[in-house]
Amino acid sequence: MQNDRRTILIVGQGVLASAVLDFLAQSEERDRIVIAARDLERLGRRVNLARYTALNLGRDPVIESCAMDLMDGARSAALIASVAPDIIFNATTLHSWWVITQLPAMAFQRLDRARGGVWTPMHLVLIRRLMQAVRAADFKGAVVNASYPDVTHAALAAEGLSPLVGIGNVANAVPGLRLAAAHLLQADVAEIDVRFFAHHFLSYRMPSTGATDGAPYHLTVYHRGKEVALDEGDYREIFSSVAGRFRRVKGLAGQSVTASSATAVLRALAHPGDRVVHAPGPLGLVGGYPVRFGKGGIAVDLPTGLSLDAAIEINRRCQTYDGIEDVDARGTVHFTSEAADVLKDELGYDCRQLPLDACEERAEELARKFAAYRDRIAGESDRATQSPGAVE
Repeated sequence: MQNDRRTILIVGQGVLASAVLDFLAQSEERDRIVIAARDLERLGRRVNLARYTALNLGRDPVIESCAMDLMDGARSAALIASVAPDIIFNATTLHSWWVITQLPAMAFQRLDRARGGVWTPMHLVLIRRLMQAVRAADFKGAVVNASYPDVTHAALAAEGLSPLVGIGNVANAVPGLRLAAAHLLQADVAEIDVRFFAHHFLSYRMPSTGATDGAPYHLTVYHRGKEVALDEGDYREIFSSVAGRFRRVKGLAGQSVTASSATAVLRALAHPGDRVVHAPGPLGLVGGYPVRFGKGGIAVDLPTGLSLDAAIEINRRCQTYDGIEDVDARGTVHFTSEAADVLKDELGYDCRQLPLDACEERAEELARKFAAYRDRIAGESDRATQSPGAVE
């Protein structure tokens, strides 16, 4: 129905934003989709691609495009006010997660020892700018964020700028957990539901390693709505199956899992019912949770025997595995010494803590030093390729 149509503003035009655009354009709900980015000409071509694909599938989406530069706060606020969206989805960052995977293997492995948290300066800048524009526009709708919500939301909460909820991360592991639990219980996956509490580190590493590496988590499995009693061996088998029998394509080729998790959140907000979707950073919390979406808003969906304080503590302890020691009440992000040392040794970048008001300066420095590192590594790789082999 026309009155049920919502306006969703997508900010960004990268891999994730484009995939979410396609999912929404192909949806049965004919919501108004507005996508905004800096390069309007390029964006227009991408919008037309989404229209072509949707029309092939029998859909006629309502899509608009507009220019937006988040570093221009006044114009961003004016655009938000003009578009008047019900929901804003941020798919921007200064450093996508896959960038370091493009390095030569040895360099990637050295940097990856720092885990994901050390790149927080790059993830904070644009979502903070967006939330400042949201405040200036007096926007009252929901903001959904894809930029490291496990940590950025808790930091931005100190300024009253936390988005409502994030996407991906914990959600990306849930389909594999359901498939693995169904296999363990010899049940149809449609009969299986889970409640999974875990930080980005665990949802990123476990599907590859088949183990938790000691990181804390909570997993409850339900079969036909009834909780299943599992022991440690069962959990190990489930995690092993996620990385084994149910191992999926990862990297950029597997980005559709993240995009589908984002689409699930956006649909749950646009057309609220009573459903649970896993998501990171709900309501300014650190880490990932199952989130119940209803007409009255969102809430963490807790299984029997687990309190919200206990769930938060699990994520706080788990974040240290991602290189984050703490996010304090002022929004300052404190990195573990092990993680900070990796960037100091590899890039010459020394950052032990990150106050919110320093995020742009520190991000600029990190970008500059990473670019120099990447160029140096590329040069070393080229020289190694061109050098003659040893003569015996």
